[in-house]
Amino acid sequence: MRKFVCLLCFFVFMMVSLSAFSEGTGLVITEESGGEFRPLPMDLSGGSPLPFTYRFSQKYEYYEDPTIRVERRRVDHSDFSCTYWYAMITVRDPSQLRTASASETRPFQDSQKNTSVVIARRKKAVLAVNGDFCASFSGVKASNYILRQGTVYRETVTPGLDILLIDESGDFHILSADDTDLEAADKTQIDGKKVVNAFQFGPALVIDGKPVADEIVLDPARSPVYSHPNQREQRMCICQIDELHYMVVCCAFWGADLATLRDLVMSLAPVKTAYTLDGGMSSQMVFLGSHFNAYANGNKEVRPITDIIYFASAWFTE
Repeated sequence: MRKFVCLLCFFVFMMVSLSAFSEGTGLVITEESGGEFRPLPMDLSGGSPLPFTYRFSQKYEYYEDPTIRVERRRVDHSDFSCTYWYAMITVRDPSQLRTASASETRPFQDSQKNTSVVIARRKKAVLAVNGDFCASFSGVKASNYILRQGTVYRETVTPGLDILLIDESGDFHILSADDTDLEAADKTQIDGKKVVNAFQFGPALVIDGKPVADEIVLDPARSPVYSHPNQREQRMCICQIDELHYMVVCCAFWGADLATLRDLVMSLAPVKTAYTLDGGMSSQMVFLGSHFNAYANGNKEVRPITDIIYFASAWFTE
């Protein structure tokens, strides 16, 4: 029954989105053109091959096929005193929300880095963002918990940092450092469901549809030491709006503190959960194989990163 409801909601959203974005320019693959839906395996493989070569144009505002729709926007001169980019994503199946490592030989187990574009193209991502810089094996992030695509790669946790769990249904859950024994908590299942991916950066900005208080999101003790939550910085966060409906938001020029980012996210959509990912020069968004968010200092060099979160198509034409 849940699968039927999710599928119905997906097609309703797709119809509404087509109407709302009829004036924009996008790439659309229709069911009539041939193909079939196949859930993606819970492993480190990528999505289905996209039916075109990577030739990105800034005019493209959305991509759609029978299993996924991604809409992207850039907003300048906003009420939040920053330029920001955001994307709305709806997928047909939870397996289309995936993670990938820069390392192909020892994924999530070494500190190898690559640009988000290279990793995203390798995995055939429709949309990708940077993850939580999980694969640092020295310094302040060496103990952060790592669970990716159903496999635990690091069991230790960093005290004081919220953990985001994504279960097998694609739903987000927060293990709050305030009221959870993070080390003792079972991070491989939640509410009777298997956890497919887990991230430890944070903090959470929205939990169960309610904003997290300023004194928590702006507390340096609740963020990695280099993220400066009470200062204006480039930021990235990932959100769940509803079942299989997500949003990612990045701000720059000249960034935002975490309370401002929280308010920005809540102004864009009625999010149930919002969680902070790595920021600064690591804040990267890739759409159809090309990096499309700019940096505050005008630097065109893209910082290599260790991991991405991405959304892939599950529509196969072969």
